Amino acid sequence: MNVEENIELKLRNNIGITIVSLVITIIVLLMLAGVALNFALGEDGIFRKAKKATEIYQNAQIAEEKELENISKYINEYLNGSIDGEDEEEVKLSDVEKAIEDGTIFKENTILKDKFDNEIKIPKDFKLAIDSGKTVIDGIVIEDVNAGDSKSIGNQYVWIPIGDINVNENKDVETIEFGRYSFDEITGKEKLEQSADRYTEEIAIQDRYYEYITSKYDNVVAKDLAGFITKAKSSKGFYIGRYEVGDEEAVEARNFTDDEPHISQTPVVKKEKWPYTCISQPQAANLARSMYANNDNIVSDLINSYALDTTMVFIQRFSGDSDYSQQLGENTKSELNKTGESILKSDNKLDMRCNIYDIAGNTYEWTTESSAHISAHCVSRGGICKLKGDLEFSAADRHIYNADGFDGNLDSFRTILYL
Repeated sequence: MNVEENIELKLRNNIGITIVSLVITIIVLLMLAGVALNFALGEDGIFRKAKKATEIYQNAQIAEEKELENISKYINEYLNGSIDGEDEEEVKLSDVEKAIEDGTIFKENTILKDKFDNEIKIPKDFKLAIDSGKTVIDGIVIEDVNAGDSKSIGNQYVWIPIGDINVNENKDVETIEFGRYSFDEITGKEKLEQSADRYTEEIAIQDRYYEYITSKYDNVVAKDLAGFITKAKSSKGFYIGRYEVGDEEAVEARNFTDDEPHISQTPVVKKEKWPYTCISQPQAANLARSMYANNDNIVSDLINSYALDTTMVFIQRFSGDSDYSQQLGENTKSELNKTGESILKSDNKLDMRCNIYDIAGNTYEWTTESSAHISAHCVSRGGICKLKGDLEFSAADRHIYNADGFDGNLDSFRTILYL
């Protein structure tokens, strides 16, 4: 082989090696390009990850802005006294609380609920008093509205519930059985003597005292005892006068020695009135019934022993004064107190329990209960504030007279309402 041929062979070999290298290089580059493209554009590629990260960041930013907006809204609502766009107080108000706040005059018989879910039946043309209790156990007070506006101060009555009563928001129940009771003279503990379900039976308390359906003597019995029992049970309660009946027009103090009847004035159930006194049991019954004689929606009557005794049990259960039936009224003046001003001997504080005033004093109160005494058939109840240490009779005590009798200014009366 000559020199030229040797050179040509080497050139061919070099060219072959260069082409192979080039091909391999191209293949490697293509492979790297594929890997790079897959890394950048693939399912988990860098661009997709970058896009996903951007979306996550943007979503987080939106969520953060929304949370900040909610916090700002909550702070503003809290400062303005509302949460979630609603008035917080309005959400929490019970029917009773709202009616007190609004001064609502009810245009029909209406059932309200207190915050413990107890029901109260409000008569047509009545409203809740501004100083009413907000729950049944505090003493719900209604008043009639003679002037037809929410600011009038009318005759006031307190709701006496019967049956099961919720005493807290957990709906723990206390039961008051509707009936006639006797009360222990030392402890005040009540003893059911006659359930209201047995009102047709003639059952004596202390061997002498009865609540008759029809009169057996010269005294007046309940206007409609069957109607009262039936309607009170249906309504789950009834109303008792918040005060002893007062004389609307009387301006002069009533002295204990007065014996002139006051039966020509207007009877009212209001605070700071001179008690309606010097009146017999039949006269008191007639006046009690006359107060709503033209109202077909409600019935007013002289208080009976079922109403008074059940009221006494209500007070002893919920006032914190479990011996209230044995409490004594007291007075240091020569005249009677005005309604709502009597005090108790035990603590020298107002005689007020569960929003009901003056049962332990100021005067004896006529009832429709009857006495089987040979000559004295009219029964009054309660204590009297006649001078300090004199005539000490307790809230539950009974006193008897003949039908025409009254003892100066010792006898007044209290009314009930039912619907």
